[in-house]
Amino acid sequence: MMSEERQFVIKNENVSVTLGIDGAQLNSLKKNDTEYLWQADSKYWAGQAPVCFPIVGVLPDERAKAFGKDCKMKRHGVARINPFEVFEKHSNSITFVQKSSDNTRKAFPFDYELKIKYTLNGNTVTNEYIITNTGKDKLPFVIGGHPAFNCPVDDDECFEDYTVIFDKPISMSCLRPDHNTGLVDVSKYYDVMKGRNKLKMNHDLFEDNDALIFPNCKSKSVTLIGKNGKGVRVDFQDMNNLLIWSAVGNAPFVALEPWTGISNCSDEDEIFENKRGITILSPDETIAFKYKITLI
Repeated sequence: MMSEERQFVIKNENVSVTLGIDGAQLNSLKKNDTEYLWQADSKYWAGQAPVCFPIVGVLPDERAKAFGKDCKMKRHGVARINPFEVFEKHSNSITFVQKSSDNTRKAFPFDYELKIKYTLNGNTVTNEYIITNTGKDKLPFVIGGHPAFNCPVDDDECFEDYTVIFDKPISMSCLRPDHNTGLVDVSKYYDVMKGRNKLKMNHDLFEDNDALIFPNCKSKSVTLIGKNGKGVRVDFQDMNNLLIWSAVGNAPFVALEPWTGISNCSDEDEIFENKRGITILSPDETIAFKYKITLI
C-alpha cells in the first residue's frame, strides 16, 4: 500500500500516538494532551525514537565483515535512513515495511524485509519488529529501539525530579560507550546501581560518560517517573540489553533503549557474526521482537 502521507495517528479516549513514515518511528506520545515523547531539538539531539537495524551503536571505522561480505554502516545502521512504506493500517495499529534495496545493499549486502508494527491498547504502545530473511544467504543482525522521553514532562518539574526504577534490584555493573567513538571498553565496568532498583536522574551521570549499558539485563521492566507521578514504563521481555541515555549539555530527555545486542566491544574483531547479541536467520526464516511503552 503506497501513501503520500508522512504521518499517521492512532488514538483512543486518552492516548494519541503519531507515527512518521520517515524512519517508521514514533513522533509523538500524548496522554490527556500531555506530550511524553522527546520532540527533537538539534541543540541537544535531533532524533526522537530511531529504530536501529542491522546494528545498534557503531562499528569500528564504520566497517565489518559479515560472512565474508564487506559492510560499511554509520551509527545505528541502514533502516532509519532508508525509505519505508505503509504495509497495513487499522484503527489501533499501523505497520511499516522496508525491503532491502540497492541502496541498503551498498552498506549491508544482505536481503531482508523489516516490518515495524505499532499497536495501541489502553495506555500502552507495543513496538514490534518483524524481520524476514528474503535472500539466499544467512542474515546476521541486531535490532533495537531508541525512544527518548521528555524529562521533565511537566513545567513545574526538573530533570532531577525523575527516577528510573527497575522491576528488581540490579547487582551487576554496567558498561559505557566512549563519548567520541561510541565503542565499548569491556575492561571498564561502572557500579552505578549498587544492588538497588532505583537510579536518580542527574545530568552529571551523562556528562563525562555516555549511555549506561545493562548487558544481559535480568530486569525486564523499567519506569521513568517524576515527582508529579507522570512518566513511562518500558517492558522489554524480548530484548537482552537496556541502555539509559541523555545527551550532554543538560538535555531535557531520557532515552530508554531495549536492544538485542550492543555497540562494538573492545574484545571483538571485525567479524560481524561473532559480535554480542547477533541473531542469524536462515533464508526464508522470520523472527519478531517486541517491547512496550506505557504512559503513566
